[in-house]
Amino acid sequence: MIFTITVTFVAATTGWYIDISLALIILATYLTLRRGVRKLLLGSALVFSSVVGLAWFYALNTPYTLLIFSFYHQCITTPPAPFSPQFLAFFTPLWTWPSYYQYLGYQPVLTLQGLLYGLQVSTRAGAVLITALILIMTSTPSAILRSLGKVKLPVVLLFALVVGMRTVPRIFDTLDTAVKVQFMRGYGVNSNRVTRVFYLIGGVLTSIVPAMTFLFRGAKNTAISADTRAFRAYKERTFLKPFTLSRADYVFFGIVAFLILLAVVANLTGFGRSIPYAAVGSGCGAVATA
Repeated sequence: MIFTITVTFVAATTGWYIDISLALIILATYLTLRRGVRKLLLGSALVFSSVVGLAWFYALNTPYTLLIFSFYHQCITTPPAPFSPQFLAFFTPLWTWPSYYQYLGYQPVLTLQGLLYGLQVSTRAGAVLITALILIMTSTPSAILRSLGKVKLPVVLLFALVVGMRTVPRIFDTLDTAVKVQFMRGYGVNSNRVTRVFYLIGGVLTSIVPAMTFLFRGAKNTAISADTRAFRAYKERTFLKPFTLSRADYVFFGIVAFLILLAVVANLTGFGRSIPYAAVGSGCGAVATA
């Protein structure tokens, strides 16, 4: 968890090229896990879909004024009037959307600068997602909660996390069971391939009340169980197994310190949080300064 927080800090304060390099290095460590190839493919697919989705979202919805500031703020002294010829000269149009797309939050024109901005923002999220998946793949829920308890997280919040981790999958499992029971009792027996979808939706809707009733009963049992086990009888939680630091933990702390140092050095040397401006080293290229 400390590693995930550190990677988030580094990704937020360094350039996109450092974020991509960090993501690829962390992704390669998946091969050291049990069933590493399978987890590598799964993690790559999840991260790729998330990065593409975020990049497309930012490419379509980022205001043009923000794109001008991100790419060309060192080229201009006075921002041009919106949609003036000087304003449009900053962009490379790729596609013009129908006018009604603006009601969905789209910018009127998809630009190359919008795509580049979206890709560079989404790469930061990719590094964080890859790291977070390592935590999920290598740690059990009880181990995560024990580590949170060691950093003095309130016991009430830990209990809420435990209940949430148990309840969320139970909700879907209970709904699935309730729907299957209805079909076993003959619900939708005369349906065909077309109408079966509507019967399935109806089965889900009619299963909400019995599923919630079952879950509320389970919540009552959880409360009784917590009371019988003397929940909050002590100010601090007790642990069955002692918590000790091994050699691997100290190596890990060294990696965390190195990443923090990398972020500091990158910002001091000009490789910090930035967009690769088109005008760096080229006198703003073909963009006229205002």
